[in-house]
Amino acid sequence: MFSREYTNTDRPDAGNDSRSEGWSRRLERACQERNHREMARLLLDGADTAMAEADDDESLEWAQWLLTRTQCSLDACGTHPECLTLLCELMERQCWLSQCWERLGHPGQCHTARERVRDLAFDVSSRAARTEDLGLRVSVVLRAAEVLDTLGDLSDAHALRARAFYKLGAASLRETSSRLTEAASSPCCAARSYQ
Repeated sequence: MFSREYTNTDRPDAGNDSRSEGWSRRLERACQERNHREMARLLLDGADTAMAEADDDESLEWAQWLLTRTQCSLDACGTHPECLTLLCELMERQCWLSQCWERLGHPGQCHTARERVRDLAFDVSSRAARTEDLGLRVSVVLRAAEVLDTLGDLSDAHALRARAFYKLGAASLRETSSRLTEAASSPCCAARSYQ
């Protein structure tokens, strides 16, 4: 059972939207199956809906609650590549939430949301460092840098980009060096050099 402070009946539009009913059933099933990735996807969808319709504090509080639950689900996922991608989506949604708070004129909530974005950016970067997939690692770090740019945190964004490009360059150098060593020790190469 998916326990939470809010239930569908807490929402003013509960029962009026057939998608909401399907969403809650799918979420319930994902919880029963302990499918953390599916739970995270559904929670992110719910937060998207809440923020797209956000015209009051209650909608944004509901979106924040969903994003917090998403992070709990992703923390239980481990280092699966899809979990890293979902964590990037969570970070981007949290950034969107900070902009929604700002638009409604709530600087305190906006500041709190922005701090969560920063925490997520550094969390996703450190998790990415533990994956073997260099392409995924670099793309995750670049997404984190882009979100920090959106917040105006240019120095941290620049540092993350520099780290990503350093890893790419180092990997490329290792690959080139490995190929040169392999080519130099190849018998065909040796034979050609004596002709």
